[in-house]
Amino acid sequence: MRTRTIEKVGFILFALAAPLLAQNQQARQPIAPISSPVYDMPAYDVSVGYANLTTLTSGQHVNLNGLDVGGSFDLNSRWAAMVDSMYVRTSDILGTGHAGYQLSFLGGPAFYPFERGNTRFSVHALAGGALVDGAVPINTTDYYHGWLTRFSYAAGGGVEHALSETFGVRVQADYLHSAFFDAQGAVRPQGSLRLTVSLVLRRKMRQESTSE
Repeated sequence: MRTRTIEKVGFILFALAAPLLAQNQQARQPIAPISSPVYDMPAYDVSVGYANLTTLTSGQHVNLNGLDVGGSFDLNSRWAAMVDSMYVRTSDILGTGHAGYQLSFLGGPAFYPFERGNTRFSVHALAGGALVDGAVPINTTDYYHGWLTRFSYAAGGGVEHALSETFGVRVQADYLHSAFFDAQGAVRPQGSLRLTVSLVLRRKMRQESTSE
């Protein structure tokens, strides 16, 4: 009788201890790390892609196409320093038969208000210089052409989606301010809408670890 009682008590204790032992064994096993967002660490990047510039000249729109090359350096999780260079051209300006181009170099801050997974949104304000080469019709047969270098600035925003930890795609749109001559030869402000689609190469910066 006593032997049966001891066996029952032992069985009950084993039944109660088994789940605890199993939980302890699971706790000792390494837990798989949870994947973190791509933008969780400071980084720098370079980008290259297509640029389209729609410029208002003499009351008419001119479309220029070309290349945009840029880069940024994260200051923290929200702010970055950005540089941008663009070269766009067209073979015929306003039916004059004269080719034209615009070359710009800009730099300034970029702000990232929020992100969703591997996608983040940005706004930027850049300033620098722009070289504009173009032509302006004077009448039905004559036109004025030349080139001009002046202060330029851009303001806008964009969205970037990471394809991996290294590569991503960035789409940006902004208003670009420059200057060019009018039909009388006077310098006039020139406003343009710029759209860029770029491939981004992103590299994370190493952070030094301190041991206590």
